[in-house]
Amino acid sequence: MKLELRYMHFGFILSVILLFSLFPAHSFARLIIVEGDYDYPPYEFLDNGIPSGFNIDIIRAVAKAEALDIKINLRNWSNVVSDLKSGKCDVVTGMVKSEERSSFFDFSIPHNILSHSIFVHADSNIKQLEDLVHSEIIVQKSDIMHEYALKNFTQAKIVAVDSQGEAMLLLASREHDAALLGKLQTIFQLKRDGLTNIKSVGSGFGFGEYCFAVRKDDIKLLGQLNEGLNLIKKTGEYDEIYKKWFGIHERRNNFREIIYYVVLVLIPVILFLVGFIIWTWMLRKSVKQKTKELTLELHERNRAEEELKKAQGYLASVIDSMPSVLIGVDNNCNITHWNREAARVYESEHRDVIGFPLDLAVPQLAFEIDLVREALKTGKKQIDSKLRGYGNNRTVYQDMTIYPLVVNNIEGAVIRIDDITERLNFEQMVMQSEKMVSIGGLAAGMAHEINNPLAVIVGHAQNIQRRTSVDLVKNINMAEECGTSIDVIQTYMHERGITRMLNGILESGNRAAKIVMNMLSFSRKSDNVFNRQDIAAVLDRTLELASSDYDLKKEYDFKRIEIIREYEPGIPPVYCEENEIQQVFLNIFRNAAEAMSGKVYSTVGARFILRVRRASQMVRIEIEDNGPGMDEDTQKRIFEPFYTTKDVGKGTGLGLSVSYFIITDHHKGTFEVESMLGHWTRFIIKLPTTFD
Repeated sequence: MKLELRYMHFGFILSVILLFSLFPAHSFARLIIVEGDYDYPPYEFLDNGIPSGFNIDIIRAVAKAEALDIKINLRNWSNVVSDLKSGKCDVVTGMVKSEERSSFFDFSIPHNILSHSIFVHADSNIKQLEDLVHSEIIVQKSDIMHEYALKNFTQAKIVAVDSQGEAMLLLASREHDAALLGKLQTIFQLKRDGLTNIKSVGSGFGFGEYCFAVRKDDIKLLGQLNEGLNLIKKTGEYDEIYKKWFGIHERRNNFREIIYYVVLVLIPVILFLVGFIIWTWMLRKSVKQKTKELTLELHERNRAEEELKKAQGYLASVIDSMPSVLIGVDNNCNITHWNREAARVYESEHRDVIGFPLDLAVPQLAFEIDLVREALKTGKKQIDSKLRGYGNNRTVYQDMTIYPLVVNNIEGAVIRIDDITERLNFEQMVMQSEKMVSIGGLAAGMAHEINNPLAVIVGHAQNIQRRTSVDLVKNINMAEECGTSIDVIQTYMHERGITRMLNGILESGNRAAKIVMNMLSFSRKSDNVFNRQDIAAVLDRTLELASSDYDLKKEYDFKRIEIIREYEPGIPPVYCEENEIQQVFLNIFRNAAEAMSGKVYSTVGARFILRVRRASQMVRIEIEDNGPGMDEDTQKRIFEPFYTTKDVGKGTGLGLSVSYFIITDHHKGTFEVESMLGHWTRFIIKLPTTFD
């Protein structure tokens, strides 16, 4: 019986071993369903029905490295996103990471960086994102640009299609105005499909990390994907795949080859020297002397190499300390040098961009690549001045200069980019100040010349009213002497409209007198008393005053405006005349409220953002609204006397002119305006904390 039990145990164990030998552990592994876009070359697409592309090769390499059992399906992108949300698939091969998507999915470390661009007809007038506000925009359904367009172009018509290829064909047929698509993949498709009537305009935007996406909290699978990516990067397999699809060529490392030839040469030399020493014992002294000379020469050479390294380090420090962006490129426009300022401005380290094509590493410069090639071809310096863009919620201007180089038969170029925003703003401020000083003198002369005849007109009109009044006995007596009565005269004047005309003369005269007073205030320094004031408190009091102003409430209800305060603590008091500063703030609030009343808001309502913070020896006050904004011409003329965008009779055009002189002339401060048409306007006032 015991023997039979032993045989039974032995048979059971043998069966288990046989089972595991026939069905290895990985046969029980989970099947990973991988999905991607069927028409998104060169990243992922169907090549004669077979999944192909950079993303496909990457996920296959990762699956192999991690021993994952995967099945790849490429289909309509919106269905891919829906499948990942519902759990019908486990991994998406490529998705741009965003804050909104992170609430539904988890993302791996990035395996690429994507940028996007505006694509339009070849003869389109659209140049930049601001031109799309009221346009018809094509996007790929559920793409990151679909989310971007819905968020930023609420007044535009958004046309969502299934694929980027369909978007290009639709745009080529001129049915819509523009398309927001991935830059590299769309250019790839344009060349593939032979579409020559479409071009890319404006600077690249929407840069994002391109990652694997998994369902939320699928931590194990996410860890395997990240580990697999790191493994194929370390083994060099990632670089081979990248080179295959994007053509980035690795530099050849000839170090081992050099060592080989050095050893190949040195061994015979050493053998020869040993043999020579053995057979020339009599010449030992001369050999020692020669050896000493060679040692000294080697020492001198090492010293020269050290000096060269120091010189190279010094030059690198000089280049890195320069405030300009400096980028070196070779004859193929691949990056060879990258200084510290370039790393700061474009947020990419030296090691991440060296060897990459300029237009891929810095998409913002993709449209300047032809200018770089022109400099390389002609050997002449090329300049592109006052390049305009947006960054950190402000307009940025840059000068770009391209210097061609030929060193030791190696051709290349150095690209220098300087931020000239502050310089242009200063020049504009100086021009504005000089213009305002000239206009101030003219305004004073005009005011005095107008004041004298105006006093006569108003005075005589008032005298006519008094001498036809029933309240004066002398008027009654004189009317009776003339054979009539003062009541008859009053009736006649009323019936003939003379009374109304006199009231009109007085009303217009008083209005003109107020304009003259503003013009004189515009041209004269204030004699008011200056005191130290808490500028944040002054701003709040003015806002309170504006919200209770009757005329203003007729135009717009201040209670419907959201107020956001961003006051830096510990702001020093400002030496100023409170009434004048309140007049400036009130003018800004009034104009902004009236402007916002004419804008239709789809999501958020009207809003003021008030900021007070320290700026060196001054205090910086910002009043920002989310109204309709201003175009560039309006920004240049906004402080000119009598310049107004309001309807006739609603404004004199002097409010901001007087405010400008109060700040710059009376308080020795600065007054600027920044705006983005259709989005926001920001007035910036700087006041000194001390006043001489």
